[in-house]
Amino acid sequence: MKRRGKGRAWDRGVRALLMGSLLGAPVALAVEQAPEVPPAQDGARAPESLAEPPPPLEPTASDVPFMDTVTPPPAVPPRVLRPFIPHGEPDTNAKLSGGTIAAHAGLTLLPLASVWTATRVGGDTRLGATAAEAAAGTLLASLPGRFLFVHPSYPQGRWLELEVGAFGAAFVVTPPIAALGTWGMGEVAFGASEQRGHAYLGALGGATAGMLLGIAAHEGLKHLAGSSERLATLRSYLAFSLIGTGATVGYQWSRTPTQRR
Repeated sequence: MKRRGKGRAWDRGVRALLMGSLLGAPVALAVEQAPEVPPAQDGARAPESLAEPPPPLEPTASDVPFMDTVTPPPAVPPRVLRPFIPHGEPDTNAKLSGGTIAAHAGLTLLPLASVWTATRVGGDTRLGATAAEAAAGTLLASLPGRFLFVHPSYPQGRWLELEVGAFGAAFVVTPPIAALGTWGMGEVAFGASEQRGHAYLGALGGATAGMLLGIAAHEGLKHLAGSSERLATLRSYLAFSLIGTGATVGYQWSRTPTQRR
């Protein structure tokens, strides 16, 4: 019994020795591989990592600007500015030449000749009737037609847009209104036509031709007058009368009056 107890104790000792050798080998290797840490001097704390710190980053040049940088504007050569000169500035003291006055007087006779022509092309030969029809067309043409001759002194920016818009609207509206005045006077006061629609179309065509002729006459006389404002009213109403008399000639030429009882 004593031998068996001694044998069991011997086995237990051998097993403990083997276990201790197996567990102590990794610990010994770890202790052998661990570097020696120098003792801290003056109470300083030992660094956590023995690796050398990386070098500081150096700024590098980049072609792309940063968000907070302001790019200087490109160098632009200075532009030579022309002096501003008002266009069409009126001069009330400027005088008209003898030839300009003669041209105004000669074109004034053109509406009178148109009224007489209206008595020759239609069935109504009464001068008073054609004159009344021309007067009605001229009066209505002067309402929107004044915007045909709007020339601001400073035609720049918004002023130029307003001038073009007013001229376009008057160019479209003036002939129908002038033709309506002539046609209405002729149909109501001096006898109806057999075909009223045909008569109105004739008045509309004559008013359109008269408007083109009136604009050309107005601009030609204004060119001759230069910066002078004299006879400006005469030039405007001369153009309006050409519209009214043109409508009268077209109305008398296209209408067929009904037989009076």
